[in-house]
Order: sequence, then C-alpha cells, then structure tokens
Amino acid sequence: MSDREEEETFEDRRTQTIQCKEDVSKVRLSRHKLERWVHMPFFTQTVKGCYVRIGIGTNDGRPVYRVGEITDVVETAKIYSLGTQKTNKGLRLRHGTQERVFRLEFVSNSDFTDSEFFKWKEEMMLSGLQLPTKQEIDHKYRELQNALRYNFKEEDIEQIVKEKQRFRKNPMNYAMRKTDLLKKRDEAEQVGDSDLTQQYAKELEELEERAEELDKQRTKNISAISYINQRNRARNIQEAEKAMAEEIKELVNAKADPFTRRKSRPQLVTKTKEQQATQELLEKLQQEKNKAKGEEADNLDEDEMDIMNTNEGAGDGRSAPLPERRVSEDLFQAHDFDIKIDLDVPLGDSRPLAAPKPTNSGKDGTPRRSLNLEEYKKKRGLI
Repeated sequence: MSDREEEETFEDRRTQTIQCKEDVSKVRLSRHKLERWVHMPFFTQTVKGCYVRIGIGTNDGRPVYRVGEITDVVETAKIYSLGTQKTNKGLRLRHGTQERVFRLEFVSNSDFTDSEFFKWKEEMMLSGLQLPTKQEIDHKYRELQNALRYNFKEEDIEQIVKEKQRFRKNPMNYAMRKTDLLKKRDEAEQVGDSDLTQQYAKELEELEERAEELDKQRTKNISAISYINQRNRARNIQEAEKAMAEEIKELVNAKADPFTRRKSRPQLVTKTKEQQATQELLEKLQQEKNKAKGEEADNLDEDEMDIMNTNEGAGDGRSAPLPERRVSEDLFQAHDFDIKIDLDVPLGDSRPLAAPKPTNSGKDGTPRRSLNLEEYKKKRGLI
C-alpha cells in the first residue's frame, strides 16, 4: 500500500462515523470496571468520552436502559455503596440533547442492545449532533488500554488511601485515627488556624460518639450473655443444695443394706488384736499364779519360810515390803522388775568367815532342799 493510499484510509477513518454498536462497545464501561477505577487518580480523565448503559427506570415492570456518553465526573450530595467501595461520585451523561447526572450504581454490566443503539443514533440525528468518528473511538480505546497498564507512584497510593478514607464511616483503627486527629489539631493550634482546629475537634467528637455506639452494641450482647451465665450459676447452686438435702434425707431414712459400701474410718486391726490377746494372756497368767500360790503355800515348811525371811529381811528383823505388782499390756514389761538381794553383814570381825558346816534340819537326817531364783519367783507369784 502506497503512502497516498494510507493517507486516504486515515482520512476516511477520521471523517467516517460509527455505523454499528460494536464500535461503541469498544469504549463501553461496565459497573465492575467503574468500581475498580472509582478511586484511581486517572478516573476522571479516562472515563470522559466513554459510553455506558444506564438504567433510567421501568416501563410496565421492565427496566429501561439508554446509551449515554460520559461528559464529566461530579460529586453528589449522597455517599452510596458501589460494590465493596463507597463514593459520592456521579457521571454526567448525555443522550442526544438531554444531560443528567446519574450515580455509578445505576450503570449496567451488560452490553448495548440493537434497539438501544438505534434509539441513541436516532436521537443524535434528530438533535443535529454528529456521531463520533472511528478515529475518536480508537483514540479513547487506547486510553483505556493505557489505564489498565498504569504504573502507580507513591503519591498515587497516598491519594487512593486518602480518597477511600473520605467515605469510610468507621476507621479501620480508632486509636490510630484518634491519634492522627489529635496531632493535626495540635498543629492547627500552633499555627493559629481556628477554623481547622474546630474542624478537627468536631471530627474527634464524632469519632468518640461513634466509638461509644459501637461499644454499646458490642457490650449489649455481652451483657445478655453475662446475665444468662449468672442465672445459670444461681440455678445450679440451688439444684446442688436441693440434691444434697435429698441425699442427706435418704441417708437418714435408709435401711441397712449389706451390699452397700459404707463410709468408715480405717483401723489398725492387727494392733487391736495384739492388745486383746495380750490382755487375755495376762489374765490367764494371773489366774495361774494365784492357783500356784495357793497350792505351794501349804507345802512350805517352817525352815523354808525362815530362809526367805532371812534373805528379804533387814538387820532389824523386819521383813522388806513386797514390790508392787504392775499389770502391763506388754509381755516384756511383765518381767521388768528389780530384786534387792543385798545383805547387811557386820564389819566388826575382820577374820575370814569359815564356811558353815552343813546341818541336818530334818529329823530323818535327809538334807534340806534349797530354792533357786526361778522357784522363788514362782512361789512369790511374780511369774
């Protein structure tokens, strides 16, 4: 293709107007795309000259849509929700000679219909307005593609965050927002700007009121739950006390049941049996001692009694008192006693004592039987 032919083709596209809806659909903006770009720094400049399918109402219960050209972006008096975003921006749309501001939430996501396109084209022709050329459509299409590949700068990010905070009713962090407002208010006071100081003070009051409302809403449910928990605790205590009273009543009126485990204190059964066996053994030994003492008392002759008196008596001829007999539960303590066997011997004669000659005490000349310590204890009833 020669240069002349290219110039003629370019000249034709510059003067040639659009003929079908596909040409307009290339620069059509949907509600989803507007939601993504509403806070972008290039939003106003990019959307001008684009087209949207706007809903204008209903007819016989059916929604009615028109093709509208975006001529400007304005701010409305109402803050509304656009998907997950909040904004107050509106689009000034032109349909023929009619212009009106619409909120972005009324924009449709669907493409134009043939009837809507021809209706718009007819209005443009009746109003004496020129249809957009294909060159204008191509230029706007390139701008839309550049917007998709936009490189954000640090200033753009700050502007986007600031724009979103304008329409956020509740801050993400109340403490951070309050600190920021206090700092700005102090700076305004230092500069001497009273209007700005009052504005920040008003924002602080609104922030405090909103925080109190949220706290009341949050604690409202907590208070109800706390009341329910307290009521349940009181009811549990009453039921426990009632159950304990009934259990005590049943224990008092209960009959003896050999198959029911009963509460009792532990006892050392072995120690009890040993004490009982020791007591019985002592009583038995005492009875045997008394019996043996009565039998042997009759068999003692006079000489044996004299010998015992001589061993027990003191120098003055008086008999020593018998040791007190102790009854003990321990068998070893029954044999724990002392016997005094010391004899008073005169010290006047220092001559050695001669061994006494054995004498016959019996009439028949038989030797007299002597007593040992064991027999002595038996006779005295000590063992």
